[in-house]
Amino acid sequence: MKDHARVVVIGGGVTGCSILYHLAKMGWSDVVLIERSELTAGSSWHAAGNLFVLTSPSNAQRLQHYTVKLYNTLGEEAEQPIGYHATGGLYLAASDEEVTTLTNARARARRNGLDAEWVSLDEAKRRAPVLNTTNIKAALWEPLKGNVDPSQVTFAYAAAARKHGATVYRHTPVTATTQTPDGGWIVETEKGSIKADYVVNAAGLWAREVAALAGISMPLMCVEHHYLVSEDVPEIVEMEGRHPSISETEAGYYSRQEGQGLLLGAYEDKCRHWAVDGTPLDFGHELLPDDISRMEKNFEIAMDRMPCLGEVGIKRVINGPMIFSPDLGPLLGPHPALKNYFCATGVMTGFNQAGGIGMVMAEWIIDGEPSMDVNFWDVARFGRWAGKRFAFERTKYYYENRQERPYPFLERDGGRPVRTFPAYDRQRDAGGVFGLNNGWEVPLWYAVNGTAAQDTYGYTRQDWWHTVGEECRAVREQAGLFDVSSFAKHGVSGAGAEAWLKRVLAGRIPKKNGKTALCPMLSPKGRMIGDFTVSRLGDEEFLLLGAGAMQEVHQRWFRSFLPAEGVRVRNLSDTWTGLMIAGPKARDILSSIALSDVSGDALPFLSAQRLELQGATDAIAVRVSFTGELGYEVYTPSMYQRGLWDALMAAGADHGIRPAGGRALMNLRLEKRFQSWGSELAPDYTVMEPGMDRFVDWNNEDFVGRDASLAARDAGSPETYATLLVDASDMDAWGGEPVFRDGGYVGYVTSGGYGHAVGSSLALGYLKPAAYEEGATVEVEINGERRLATISPGVPFDANGGRMRA
Repeated sequence: MKDHARVVVIGGGVTGCSILYHLAKMGWSDVVLIERSELTAGSSWHAAGNLFVLTSPSNAQRLQHYTVKLYNTLGEEAEQPIGYHATGGLYLAASDEEVTTLTNARARARRNGLDAEWVSLDEAKRRAPVLNTTNIKAALWEPLKGNVDPSQVTFAYAAAARKHGATVYRHTPVTATTQTPDGGWIVETEKGSIKADYVVNAAGLWAREVAALAGISMPLMCVEHHYLVSEDVPEIVEMEGRHPSISETEAGYYSRQEGQGLLLGAYEDKCRHWAVDGTPLDFGHELLPDDISRMEKNFEIAMDRMPCLGEVGIKRVINGPMIFSPDLGPLLGPHPALKNYFCATGVMTGFNQAGGIGMVMAEWIIDGEPSMDVNFWDVARFGRWAGKRFAFERTKYYYENRQERPYPFLERDGGRPVRTFPAYDRQRDAGGVFGLNNGWEVPLWYAVNGTAAQDTYGYTRQDWWHTVGEECRAVREQAGLFDVSSFAKHGVSGAGAEAWLKRVLAGRIPKKNGKTALCPMLSPKGRMIGDFTVSRLGDEEFLLLGAGAMQEVHQRWFRSFLPAEGVRVRNLSDTWTGLMIAGPKARDILSSIALSDVSGDALPFLSAQRLELQGATDAIAVRVSFTGELGYEVYTPSMYQRGLWDALMAAGADHGIRPAGGRALMNLRLEKRFQSWGSELAPDYTVMEPGMDRFVDWNNEDFVGRDASLAARDAGSPETYATLLVDASDMDAWGGEPVFRDGGYVGYVTSGGYGHAVGSSLALGYLKPAAYEEGATVEVEINGERRLATISPGVPFDANGGRMRA
C-alpha cells in the first residue's frame, strides 16, 4: 500500500470514482481512492441511473449537462461499456399549473443553450407507444434524457482514473483520519496508513461515519426509496429502438425502459427514514424489505398513463437506501472547520451529477476554486444549527413533497423553527409571516388590517403583494423598520487588520475612523466571492457586513489568509442582531431615542458610529441604505434587540412607522438598481459585469485577484448589467426568465418584482453587450408569455441618490 498521496478519496461510489478520475485527468496522478467494500457498495449499485438536464439552479443544470455529455466519451476512454442510452424523454403535465411549471423550466434552460420542445399528444404517443394521453394536457420533450448502467459507469470512472495513474484500494475500511501539524492528513486503514495532502469524504451512506472520524458531523439522513421493474412490455418488445423515459413530477413517479420492460420509481407520500443513528458498517450490496403498498398512489396514476403496467407482471422490487441533505442538494467543498478536508456527500442523483461534481471538486482542490458558482451546494451553507432533528424533518418534508411546484418565493415549513431572534415574538404579534434564512426565522411581510398571516404561492401575484406594496410606500413616505439580523457580521481587529483587509478585499478600506465603504472580495481568478459594507470603528477595529447565508463560506476564506499574529477575525453573526430603520422620518425617530448626535453632520451617509440608545446601551449605527432612503442599520448584542425594537416602534408611532419585511426590501432595492448577493453578484461574474469595478481600489497592487481583474477590465465585459421596465400583467419576473430582442435570445433576468413607487414591474439582469441599448424594447418571457420591456436609461427611482444621502 502507498504511504503518501496528494489526495485520498474515501468512498468508491460513482461520486468518489468521478472525483478520482477528474483529479487524475487534470494531472494529479498521485491520487488514491479507498473503498471499504467493493466499488458501488451502498447506494450506487441499486440506483435507477436516470439522466435529465432540466433542473435548477442554472449552474446545477450546467453540471448535469456536463455529466451527460461526458458519457459520450467515458466508455471509450475506459475501454469498457457504460450502458448509456440517449433515449430522450417526456415530462407529462396533467394540470394547467404543471404546464406553467414546465414552460418556465424550458424557458430558463435557454441561458445554457439547452433545448426542450413541446410535442403534440399524438407525437408523444408516437415516440412513447406505452403512453395513454387521455388525462394529459401537455408533454415536453427533453432530448438529453436517458439512462446508464450504474455499476458499469462507476467501474468506468475507476478504470479511466487508473489509466491516468490513479490508484484504487478496495476492501480497505478506513479506521481513522488524523490531521497533521502541516495541514495534511493521516488516513489509517486496516491495511496500513497513507499520508495525504488532502482528504475527500465521498463516503455516500457512510459519510456521517467518515466525518465523525475527523471530529465533525454532517446534516445527512438516509431514506428508503422504491422502484420496480416489470415483465416484458409488448409495445417495447415491438419497438425498433429504445423507449424514451417518462416522468410526471406532480404524480411523483419516473419511468424508463429496463430490459424489455419498464422501470417505475416513486417518491411515496410517506417518507421512511433508515439508519437514523448511523449506517451499519456491515451493510453493502444489500437491499431493504420492500413495501410496494407505499407506492400505491403513484402506481395508480402511472397505470393510467401507461396501462401496460396493469397488464404485465412485476419482475422485481427494489427498496434501497439513499442519503440526503436537508435540501436534497449535495454537500460539496472544503469543510469550514477543517483544513484540506473536502466533502462530496449527500449526492441524491449521482449518475446525473457525479461527472460535474467530479470536475468542480478537482478544480477546487487543484486550482483553489471551482470554475463556476456552486455556493448552492457548498457544505458551508449548513452551520451547526442544522442538527439531526432539522435534517430528519427537512428530508422528510422534501421527500414527501417532491411534487411541490417551484413557485416564486416558496418557503417550506419542514423542521422549523430552528432558531429565532429575540424580537421574534414582537414581530409575530405584529402579523409577521416568516421565512428561513441560514436557520433563522426572518420576517417576509406583515399581515395587517385583517389579512391572514399566511403565505400563499402561485405563478401570479398573491394577495400579500398588496400588503408588501403598502410596506414599500410606508418606507418611501414615512419610515419602515426591518430586522436585518440575518446579515453576516464579521469583526476584524488587530495591529495588522488594515493591511490584511487591503489584501483580502478589493475595495477602498476606510482610512478614517467612523467611515464606511462598499468593498468587493475576489478570488485569485478575479471572480466575485463576496461583497461587504466595511466600517472602521477604530484604529485597529473594523466591522464587515455581508450576506448571511455566505458567512461560513467567507469565514473559511478569511482563515485561509490569516497571518500567525496581528489579526483577529470573529464571526459575530449569532451573537449580534440588527434592525434597520429607513424612510424620510428615520432620523427623527432615531434621534428621539439616541443619547448622542445622529444628525446628518454627525452621522453622514457612509459612516458608522457607536451609540447608546434607549433600549440598547451598546449599539453600532451604520449609515447605509439598501432601500434608497435615508436609513440606518443598527447592530447590537442580541440581548438588546427586543428592547430596541420596542423603543423604535414607540418613538416612530407619531411618524407613521411600520414594520416591513424582506419582500418589501427586495422590491425597494430594485427601484434603485441595487445588486443583491446570489442574484446579480456571484462567482460567475467579475467586478465588470455588475458594474462593481467602481468600488475597486485599482491603486492597491496587493489585493487578491488584481491581475485577473485588470485582465477582465481590459477585455471588456461579456455581459451588460441592465434594468428593465416590464409591461407585466398579473405576474412579475423573479429570476431566470429569458430576454429577447428582435426575436433572438439576448440575456436573462437575475431578479425581479414590482416598484410600487415608480408604478412599474421591474427586472434586473444581464444582456449581451450588442443587445444593450438604453430605451430599446425587448421582451421578457414570463410564464410562457413574452412581455414587452424597456431597457431603463438609468436608476428608476431617485436617480441622483439625494434621498439616501439626506
